[in-house]
Amino acid sequence: MKTITQIGYSQTETWIARVYGDAGAARLKDIASLPKSGWMPVGTVEFCRAAMAHQGIVEPAPVDYPEALAKWMPYGGHVLCRYGEMPRGWTPEQHQGIHGKPVVTKLAESLWKPDTPFWASPYHRFGPEYRFYVLRGEILGYGRYDNLEDDPSDPLPLDMKAVREMIGAYQKAGSPAGYGLDVGVSDEDGVTKLVEINDGWALGFYQGSCSHRDYLRLLEARWLEMSAHLAQAVSYG
Repeated sequence: MKTITQIGYSQTETWIARVYGDAGAARLKDIASLPKSGWMPVGTVEFCRAAMAHQGIVEPAPVDYPEALAKWMPYGGHVLCRYGEMPRGWTPEQHQGIHGKPVVTKLAESLWKPDTPFWASPYHRFGPEYRFYVLRGEILGYGRYDNLEDDPSDPLPLDMKAVREMIGAYQKAGSPAGYGLDVGVSDEDGVTKLVEINDGWALGFYQGSCSHRDYLRLLEARWLEMSAHLAQAVSYG
């Protein structure tokens, strides 16, 4: 599938798309002049969201904290609330012991209103954190958030058994074709826990064991899955 990279986006993801995909380039404002189908975006959430709207693809519901993975979440997971219910003066940096974020994926802070749906949970300290690239239940590879290599003597080792159990449970519950499973080793009890799920339609690349080609393959599989209904509509007239 042809890819369109966002001009000015991350150099690594743009390079991957140009080397391993039939890539062109565009700015956000150029999307309206592009074809209505046959390509996938590689860029910011805003860029990918605009591409979905242009192609008539309904943005999937957020998948950050699947119920099927609740047992691996700190404190049993996040609860739904409203931004106006967060403590006065709360910010992602000044968290006041609470982790929170808007339910809508990467919603710009300028759009947060008192009634904006928010996820909230007690703040949890993690040691090393990882992103696993998962395609149809298969681990394509993973990388650390900090791009460092694991130290065998690290007192907070990653539990791969727990990671595989999470993927199996999510696959059974109906996971997207491609997604990022973000996990961390708790700095409080050393247990490997879920940080969040990142949908494959706008997924950043962390250096590690996932190949560039497989990363792009994951993005394409998710985009084709989201746009499949459009192809069916054309087929059946």
